[in-house]
Amino acid sequence: MKNKFKLFLLFLAAVICIAPSCKKSNPAPVDPLSQLPPATQTGANTFGCLVNGQAFLPSSNFSSGQTPYQCNYIYTNGGYNFFVEGSNQAGSNYISEISLGTVLLPIHENQTLNLEDYNVSGKACGAYDIILRDSYTTKSNVKGQLYISKLDSINQIVAGTFFFNAVNSNGDTVHVTNGRFDMKYTR
Repeated sequence: MKNKFKLFLLFLAAVICIAPSCKKSNPAPVDPLSQLPPATQTGANTFGCLVNGQAFLPSSNFSSGQTPYQCNYIYTNGGYNFFVEGSNQAGSNYISEISLGTVLLPIHENQTLNLEDYNVSGKACGAYDIILRDSYTTKSNVKGQLYISKLDSINQIVAGTFFFNAVNSNGDTVHVTNGRFDMKYTR
């Protein structure tokens, strides 16, 4: 009986000594910026940005079969229209989209465009949409910029960076920063 008691005490002492080292370790938080794709210019079909400081990346878990990104540079209605978009389905709750574009305004390599009035001829614009819930757009007084770092019409590649603030109908603002895309476009 004495041996069992000593063995029990030895076991208890071992547990007490080991227990403090069994604390759950919390993994270090992931920096949202490090989650974005690199800023390339190869037609890699990448898109990403931060929305209010959180990483926004296109996802392909759409039940509707919708692609998570698209890019077009088309001559129509007497002028060039550029459009790039990334979509993200947050679970089954909603789909959010970031889009940038020009209306009857050509783009050029090494060009900086001001993102301002939404869907106005001769202007560039940006938007953040939560489908069927809310829409935030750039305005003449709430702006951003789109920089076209590459435009290759032979290989149909367009790459660039962007940032913008956009407002909804209630005057709430969303901040889109550190945006980048590297896309193959359709004509």
